[in-house]
Amino acid sequence: MILINYRNGRVLQGIVLSFGDQLMRVAVKDSDDAAEFRLVNGAWISEDCEVVRLEFASRGATVDIHDDFLDAVLNAQSTVQPVRIM
Repeated sequence: MILINYRNGRVLQGIVLSFGDQLMRVAVKDSDDAAEFRLVNGAWISEDCEVVRLEFASRGATVDIHDDFLDAVLNAQSTVQPVRIM
């Protein structure tokens, strides 16, 4: 499960549908449409141009999803090094 934390305190729950190339698509609980979040300069941005904090949640523990986390995940699953443009 993923937690989507907005700056106004709102927290939504979701399931990751796709993840890669600085884009994440999430099926948000109680929503008919998937949401997209883009990683821009180390910050996750919602479709409404809001900065959000994304966390994976599992059995009470959470892990922030940030730039270094993406590098670790991509490097662990692939021998291809990610290329940063920004």
